[in-house]
Amino acid sequence: MTTLGYRLGLPAWGFPGWRDRYFYDSPSRLASYASVFNAVEGNTTFYGIPDPKSVARWRDALAGTAFRLCLKLPREVTHDARADLAVLHQFLNTIEPLRANIGPLLVQFPAEIGPAEIARIDATLAAIDDRHNVVVEVRHPAFFSAPELLTPTLEHYQAGRVVLDARALHLGDRDHPEVLAALHKKPDLPVLTETVSEIAFIRLVLHPDGYSNDPYMDEWADRAATWLQQDYAVWVFIHCPNNLHCPAFARDFHQRLLSRHSGAGQLPAWPVPEQIGLL
Repeated sequence: MTTLGYRLGLPAWGFPGWRDRYFYDSPSRLASYASVFNAVEGNTTFYGIPDPKSVARWRDALAGTAFRLCLKLPREVTHDARADLAVLHQFLNTIEPLRANIGPLLVQFPAEIGPAEIARIDATLAAIDDRHNVVVEVRHPAFFSAPELLTPTLEHYQAGRVVLDARALHLGDRDHPEVLAALHKKPDLPVLTETVSEIAFIRLVLHPDGYSNDPYMDEWADRAATWLQQDYAVWVFIHCPNNLHCPAFARDFHQRLLSRHSGAGQLPAWPVPEQIGLL
């Protein structure tokens, strides 16, 4: 199992292009992924509450590990015109068997949810209460021009603020075929680097052309090294329009961080021999 001194992961654990290149299907894709990385974003829960059989399989795959799932709240809670707190309670009850392996829940609000809806954000976090830690991602421009509008709510619930950094995607080659379809999904938001509740939760969206990513990889490796020295909880998730590139980009980021902070730990080898030259 991985012995990292921080949390590093990808947007998923079961991308088809990774099969027999980075991870095996046996004993399960999740178990194979968890033998390298120690965290993952669970974005599928945004689209639907998992069935109990799936939850049981995930629990068994992670039994006895320190792996963490950062599951995204269902869209009925965060994106519908009214927050469906009944769906939230159903979601929390469904994932209860995974409690030992649940990291901070990812509470992502769309750009339509701004300062006027602070009460909605508060009610959502209050409904989770102390059952789980949470990190909050907002996309309304006012929360970036005046971040102090959100900070008291986050501090009250000891929640972190998610940093979505898509600069590499938007400032790189925008005509790249893999980028064109992704630009509207990954907004070009200001990058706030101030942490809340001593939690640094970074979603780093990289460009498929690896050379475009160097300055952003180095910038976040510098910041992560500083946060680790301050004993902050550091979470880094590597995204790309084509998930095929994510494992290699994540290993690249880790090597940069390791050169700056020896306590970053060792990232294990892939469970299967990497096929050199296919990236």
